[in-house]
Amino acid sequence: MITPLPDILPPGGQFASTDAWQTWRDGVRRRFIALCGEGPTVRPPPAVRLEDEIDEEAWTRRLISYDCEPGERCEAWLLIPKGARQPAPAVLCLHGTTADAKDACIGLGSHPGGSNGVACHLARRGFVTMAPDHFCAGRRLPPGGAAYDTAFFYERHPGWSEMGKATYDHRQALDVLAALPEVDPARMGCIGHSLGGYGTVFLALCDERVQAAASSCGITSWRHDPQRDNWSRTAPGRYKHFPLLRPYFEAGRPAPLDFHEIMAAIAPRALLNLSAVGNDSCFPIFEPFTEIYCQVERVYKALGAEGRFACFFHSEKHSFNAPSRALAYRWLEVQLGLAPGLD
Repeated sequence: MITPLPDILPPGGQFASTDAWQTWRDGVRRRFIALCGEGPTVRPPPAVRLEDEIDEEAWTRRLISYDCEPGERCEAWLLIPKGARQPAPAVLCLHGTTADAKDACIGLGSHPGGSNGVACHLARRGFVTMAPDHFCAGRRLPPGGAAYDTAFFYERHPGWSEMGKATYDHRQALDVLAALPEVDPARMGCIGHSLGGYGTVFLALCDERVQAAASSCGITSWRHDPQRDNWSRTAPGRYKHFPLLRPYFEAGRPAPLDFHEIMAAIAPRALLNLSAVGNDSCFPIFEPFTEIYCQVERVYKALGAEGRFACFFHSEKHSFNAPSRALAYRWLEVQLGLAPGLD
């Protein structure tokens, strides 16, 4: 039997005041940041460098690099649409667990998965898009390193976490986007599938510059997920997202927060969740999804932000299928104030 998730809203269905809401939201952020472990608290100036520029039919594609941590560079694809009214809205595109990394978001590579071409699709609609490498994939791996093996990272940062590092890096990517003359920094969004899906949710929680987020196959409930050990696995050779979750799971105790709280704390900014129900290989449990939706929706309504949160459920496995993509792209257009583009 699935036990109910803890209620977010107090009895009566309202926060007592704006201050009460902010206190609750700030508490969720603090618990998430604590779960991320100890990493750098100050990001360096990005020091962006143009590595290559390719003229394509509908956009200019730039390969850029920039500083993440001191002494560490990140690479990203940046797509600037031709003929778009500028400054334009921008979307950070986070790839899933594919060795193709950022290339998947522009439709390159042999295993793009659900990230296939998303940055191009959005650029064709008029968004400036940016697709960075996850820090343990693509061009950011150490010599001889295997994609998504985080051992090298924990040797350098034993007290941090992969998701803490990823969120730090994604905030740095927003710094890069916000500084571009082609971008309206008040209209930035984020989209991702799987690894990029929950990366999108975590980034939106931590950085209010994300005005609209679309997450595909990226949420679960740590309280109920039979595969929750994957979030803090001990087996070598695969990513370990949150080492600090391990003591909770081993003791059979609830995590210090759960996804319905993380999602609700994004309010009143726009959030679209797209999830497979019943046949997602990564998130097999779906019974809590209705309660997650209802709890988050109640918070949005309580804040006067009805219509800024939505869910779409499908049964096409762990995929970013065509209906989900169409909905996500249109959602970002509406929420970021861009006229409808091409399907």
